[in-house]
Amino acid sequence: MSEIEELRICESHGPFRGEGCPECHEKGKGLLFSDEIEAIGRILAGMLRHFPENYGVRLNSHGFARIYSVVPAIRAERPRFRWIRAEHIAALGMTDPRGRYEVIDEEEIRATYGHTIEVNLSDLPTDNLPEIVYYQTTPEELELLKETGISPADKTYIHLSSTYRKAYVSGKFHVDDPLIIGIKAAELMESGIPVYRASHEVYLTKEIPPSFMVDIEMEPVELTEEENEELERFRRRRERRMGLDSGKENF
Repeated sequence: MSEIEELRICESHGPFRGEGCPECHEKGKGLLFSDEIEAIGRILAGMLRHFPENYGVRLNSHGFARIYSVVPAIRAERPRFRWIRAEHIAALGMTDPRGRYEVIDEEEIRATYGHTIEVNLSDLPTDNLPEIVYYQTTPEELELLKETGISPADKTYIHLSSTYRKAYVSGKFHVDDPLIIGIKAAELMESGIPVYRASHEVYLTKEIPPSFMVDIEMEPVELTEEENEELERFRRRRERRMGLDSGKENF
């Protein structure tokens, strides 16, 4: 498994991940080890995407939290991180390789996708859309989608992927053998339905009429060792949650 790269900061060029600054190749100062990035990232995801109230953090209508309120919330959740400062949170968000966060002036941070709570992401960019983006479904569900179109399911926005492979890997977290279809993103935007660029690999929209769906030729996709391990961890966490929920019902 390839490890998450260490988070460091260059005095001249700011935060980066890896052994040396990509601009000047200086080693810089260490901020977070890979295990700390992973642990804090999980807390941030829950806080900014799903249940900020559990951490005593308030999001504005566009999903931004003040970093000064995020820091004590993480310290309270994990006392081992009592040393954490705003600098760590801002750097983590700014260097996320998937582009999952947006940081403004190192003072505010938000998740740019993955929300299960209502947030207004209409300030995300809508330019430079690809002609086709990708959506994961199943053969059984596809027949219904061709009649009704696509609407958000467990999230507040429909999530679309930049590549066939990305859609397939994402789909594996929900079904064993996802079916990938194409979505005419540029035409959808031209029709008056906004499509937002949430990161370099994720696009968001609120609705997709059937006429914007296209069949895509299947491509062979082999998951990396890292992806397989991430998938296995996800499945174990899901099984534990289901077990806990089942126990509550029996109680």
